[in-house]
Amino acid sequence: AIKNSVQYFFTYGGPLAPTATMVCSAGLLHSLGWALRSTLDLGHFSPVAANLQAQALRSLAAATMARGAEAAVPNREEPSASVAADSSSERGMSPSSTDVASSSAASGHSSNDSNFNVHLRRVVSERRAAEQGSFEGIIHIQNTFNNIIMTLTDQQGFIKTYTSAGIVGFRGARRSQPVAAERAAEELARRALKLGYSTVSIRLKGPGNTKQYAVQSLAAAGLQITSLADVTPIPYNGCRLPKRRRV
Repeated sequence: AIKNSVQYFFTYGGPLAPTATMVCSAGLLHSLGWALRSTLDLGHFSPVAANLQAQALRSLAAATMARGAEAAVPNREEPSASVAADSSSERGMSPSSTDVASSSAASGHSSNDSNFNVHLRRVVSERRAAEQGSFEGIIHIQNTFNNIIMTLTDQQGFIKTYTSAGIVGFRGARRSQPVAAERAAEELARRALKLGYSTVSIRLKGPGNTKQYAVQSLAAAGLQITSLADVTPIPYNGCRLPKRRRV
């Protein structure tokens, strides 16, 4: 197919279209064929470029045909065991050294298997430890006048789970009640213990006194609280406040 395509190109001067049978290393013939087609079809024909591409195609076709001729030659037979033993004795190696090498290779495979089993057991043990509760997380409590949102993250800040008063079923003005904060805190504590977070530090943000009910519910649910911080941003003047209501 390569020979016919090259002869077609040099006979008729037309573009060389790449075909599925033109197989070479790194798709060189495919790229050359498309480059040649683009130069001829788009009207940007250059005699120098065409000459270089023709030389490259000629050498590529010769190399591919030589490779096909080598592939047609049958493979040589493998040397017998006696010939291998004679060659090893000529090199000063004993036949038992080959056995030692094979045994060492087998032991290498067994050591790899043992390492794999060790790593597998380690993963399982970490998973069991997580189920028993051995991680330390951070609970962010954001309180507003209309809702309370609680988020559990790890030490790096990646979110694990979250809940709010609206998620646990409260709607409208009931989301700002203390009972809504308690229910949301109980749900978050249940999820945290299920994920393996038994020790947490709490960060509070926002106005209102509903946050204290959430903290009490988290402690009563079985979480061990190590620190309690209020991270509410305090503006130094900041933006202008909205005008007061006239009631």
